[in-house]
Amino acid sequence: MKYINKTAAFAMSLLLCMGAYAPAVSFAEEPEGLYAIEDETEAVESETKTSGSFTYSLTTEGNACIEDCSDTSAELVIPDEIDGKKVTELGAGAFGESPAETITIPSSVEYIYAENPFARCAELKEIKIDGESDYYTLKDGVLFTKDMSKLVMYPPKKQGTSYTVPEGVLNLGVAAFYNNASLTEIKLPSSAEEMGHHTFAGCSALKSIDMSGTKISFIEDLAFFECTSLSEVKFYENCLSIGLGSFYMCKALTEIELPQHLIDIGQSAFMATGLKEITVPSSVESIGYSALGYDDNENAVSGFVVIGDENSAAQKYCTDTDEEYDYKNNFEFVSTQYAEARKEYLSLDTKLSGDYEYMVEDGKATLVFCSSTAYDVNVPSEIDGYELTKIYKGAFLTCDCSEITLPETVTTIGDTAFKETLIVLNLPASCTTIEGEEPFIYCTGLEEINVAAGNTAYSSENGVLYNADKSELIAYPMAKWQTDFTAPKTVKKIGKSAFCNNPYLESADISTVTNIGTYAFEGCTSLSNVKFSKDLVAVGADAFYDCPSLKRIRLYNKLETLGECAFGYCFDEEAAAEIQEKQAEKAQQSALDTLLGEEEEKLPSTDRLVDGFKIYADENTLGYNYAEANNIETVTNTIPIGSKNVAKGFLYGIAGLAAAALMAVIGVITGKSISRKKAQKKHDELVKATNEKIKKKREEAEEVKKNEAE
Repeated sequence: MKYINKTAAFAMSLLLCMGAYAPAVSFAEEPEGLYAIEDETEAVESETKTSGSFTYSLTTEGNACIEDCSDTSAELVIPDEIDGKKVTELGAGAFGESPAETITIPSSVEYIYAENPFARCAELKEIKIDGESDYYTLKDGVLFTKDMSKLVMYPPKKQGTSYTVPEGVLNLGVAAFYNNASLTEIKLPSSAEEMGHHTFAGCSALKSIDMSGTKISFIEDLAFFECTSLSEVKFYENCLSIGLGSFYMCKALTEIELPQHLIDIGQSAFMATGLKEITVPSSVESIGYSALGYDDNENAVSGFVVIGDENSAAQKYCTDTDEEYDYKNNFEFVSTQYAEARKEYLSLDTKLSGDYEYMVEDGKATLVFCSSTAYDVNVPSEIDGYELTKIYKGAFLTCDCSEITLPETVTTIGDTAFKETLIVLNLPASCTTIEGEEPFIYCTGLEEINVAAGNTAYSSENGVLYNADKSELIAYPMAKWQTDFTAPKTVKKIGKSAFCNNPYLESADISTVTNIGTYAFEGCTSLSNVKFSKDLVAVGADAFYDCPSLKRIRLYNKLETLGECAFGYCFDEEAAAEIQEKQAEKAQQSALDTLLGEEEEKLPSTDRLVDGFKIYADENTLGYNYAEANNIETVTNTIPIGSKNVAKGFLYGIAGLAAAALMAVIGVITGKSISRKKAQKKHDELVKATNEKIKKKREEAEEVKKNEAE
C-alpha cells in the first residue's frame, strides 16, 4: 500500500475525470494518508492485454476487466467476452475519452470501478445494458446499482433541464453528473447520505442545489467544481466538512450560509467564486490554504470580509501565513457581533461632513458615525443645514472621545451608540428615546450620565440615569467609583443590566424597589451588602450573578418571581477552561454522535455556587424554595435588625426577659406609687381627724364663752 498527499490526489482525480484539462491552481501539501491506492500499477501494466479496440487485465477470478478502449464509434458496445474471458469489471479508464453517444455494457459486468469510467465520455447521451443484469439497472436512462442505493452515472448529454434523484438512493457516485450542460435543477432525496468527488462538477447550467433535506455530511473534493451558474446552495444542517476545491470556479455564487456544525473547510473550497464576504460558524476548526477570498489566479479578492467569532479559526485565517508556500492572508475580519450592523450600514445612503457621517430622513439628519479625535465632543445641532434629530446605533463606536454632549435637537439615541472610552455623557432635554435594553453595555469607562433639566422622559441624579419621575433606575455607570448607593425613595424598578460590571460598588440600599431586572447587578464583584424591600416582587435571571463578595441576602414573603441563577452563582473559570478543551478535542466526535442520534457527553456547568453563600427566608416562601432547589444554605425564622438577621427564638427570649424586667420596674414604680397613695391617704385622714378635733374644741370654747356672757 502506498499513500499520496492531497496535491497528488487532486491531480490524479483531475486526470481520472477530466482528461488533460485541469484548473490553473496549485495546492499546498497536506498530511499524508488522506488518500490510499493499491500498489498495483506495475502489475496491471504487466498483465494487460489488447484485443481489438479493448485493453483488459485479468481479475483474480481469471475474468476480464476492461482498462481502455480505442473505439471511436458513436455507438460503443462492450462485449460480454474478450478472448474467451468473461467481462465482469469496468476499470476507471475503461472507455478512455470515447466520443460515443451510446454505450452498451453487458449484463455480465459485476463491478464498475468507483472512479467512474463514463466520466470522460463527454458526448454520452445514453447508457444501455445488454440483457438482465444482477448488479446494475437503468431508470429513465440513468445508471444505478441493482438495489438503487447508488446513482452511478447520469449521461452528460441526456436531454432535460430538471432531474429528481429517486428516493432510496444513498450514494451519488464519483462524477455521477459530471460535465452536464443542460440540467438547471437537480432534486435530491432525503435518503441521500454520500457523494463522491466531482459528483456535480462541470454542471454549468445548474443554478441551485438543496441538500438541507438530505444526510450528506461530507461535501467531497471538487464536488461542485466549475458549476458556473450555481448561485444558491443549501447544506444539510449537520454537514461537517467541505472538501478541497468543492466550489472552485462557481462564479455565480455570491452568497452562502454555511452549516452550523461545520468543522472543516478544505483547501481552495470557495476559490474563484463570486463571494465578497462569508460568515464562518464558531464550530469550524480548520480552514485550508486559499479556501476563502481568492480568485482563479490565486490573487486575494479586494475587500473580502470574513465574519466570525473572536479568537476563532475564521479570525486566524484572516492573517494566516505559510512561508514555505509564500502564503500570507490579509483579509478584513468582522466579528459576528457587528456583522448585522455592518450589513445594515452598507445599505444606508450616507454623506460625509467633517468628522461626521450622516444620512437624511424626512428632511432631518441622523448621525451615523463620528470620527472625531477630540477629548470632548460637542455634537452640532445642524449638519450641512439639516437639523440633527437622531443618533444612529453604534454611532460613536469609531470615536475615542471621553465626553460627549448632544445638542438640544436630538430626540433619539440608537442602541449601543457609545464605546468604552466614554467617561461623561451629557443628554439634552429634547432626548425622549434611548433604544435598546442595555444601551450602555459597552461603556466600561463611563462615570456619569447627566440629563438636562426639563426632559420629560429621563432624569439624572449624581450621574445615575433614571426615567423622568425616578420610578425606574435605568443605568448606574459602570465606572462610577462610589462604594455605597442608596436608591431614591421613588425608585420601584431597576432595569436590565443597570449596575452590570461595576467593580466599585460595595453596598446597595434598594429598600423601595419591587422589581429587579435580569443581569441588574451581574459582575459587581465588590458588592457585599444589599438591603431589599419587604415588598420585593420580582428578581430577573442572573440579577446578582458573579457577585462573589455577596455572601448572604434576606428575601421576604411577597417575592413571586425569581429567575435562574438570580443569587448565589458565579462564573467558574476552571470549568470553562475544561469545556473549551473538551470541545476542541471532541468537536468532530460530538458532531458524529449527533448524526448517529447518540447522546453527546454532558459538559460541566460554568456556573458554581459562591463559597459560603446563604439565604435568609421563611419556610415555604419562594426564596426558601429557590435556596433548597439550588443546594444553598437556608436560614429560617429570622428577623432583620439593621444589617443583621436575628433568630426569632432569640428575640422572643430577649423579649420575655425584657418584659419581666419591665414588669419588675413597673411593679416597683407602681408599688412606690401605691405606698405613697396610702401614706397620703393616712396623712389626709389624720389631718382631717385633727382638724375635726380642733374644730370641736373651738366649738366647745365658743359655747363656754357664750355661757359665761349670759
